[in-house]
Amino acid sequence: MRGRSHYQPSGVSANGKAYADVFVRRVHTLIALGYAMLTPTDFARAEEEDITGELVDAIDDVLDSGTPGWADRYSVHEEPRERHKTRKGKGRKRLDIRLDSSEVKPRARLRFEAKRLGPNHGTSLYLGGEGIQRFLDGRYARNDPIAGMLGYIQVGSPGDWAPTIEQAMTKDAVKLGLRSSSPWRAEQQANGLPFTYRSGHDRPAVGQPIEIFHTLLLFN
Repeated sequence: MRGRSHYQPSGVSANGKAYADVFVRRVHTLIALGYAMLTPTDFARAEEEDITGELVDAIDDVLDSGTPGWADRYSVHEEPRERHKTRKGKGRKRLDIRLDSSEVKPRARLRFEAKRLGPNHGTSLYLGGEGIQRFLDGRYARNDPIAGMLGYIQVGSPGDWAPTIEQAMTKDAVKLGLRSSSPWRAEQQANGLPFTYRSGHDRPAVGQPIEIFHTLLLFN
């Protein structure tokens, strides 16, 4: 059965896996459509929050356009607060982006953490306590089987950064709980997002693994 805050995990049933796959593709399609509305060079020196805000606004404009039709059941949220058993009100952690679908109940949600990639913003931040580890230690997406990372590339290219992230992740495989059955690999999810990857991680503190989708977006 589906939990309170996430769709039915893959493997529970054929229908559950089929919906999960469609949901992930549609979320990435919305990101691709929103990104296509931006001028990447305008954000070569922008702060992470500024890029995220413009991307969310662009995705929201896509949703308002009525195209594609299935998007009527989707919504996008900037810096939503995460539910927590003990943290209340302003003490709750703020996520960067969350996309929801009301096609099923409870609603499906895909949570994203964004990180800049460039000078003074390298793999240590992307893979560190303010990056992917927020998912791995359960601060974010604690009850979800999937989540996403967005890499905002301000220097270099996705073709340069992808192997750099992979090497750093492999080097710290134990610390990051990288699963040998789900290593870093390319996984196309949407037209317009040629640099999307996937990795699987054990989460001993949470009690269930998580699959992370990594999308690298050029902003230079």
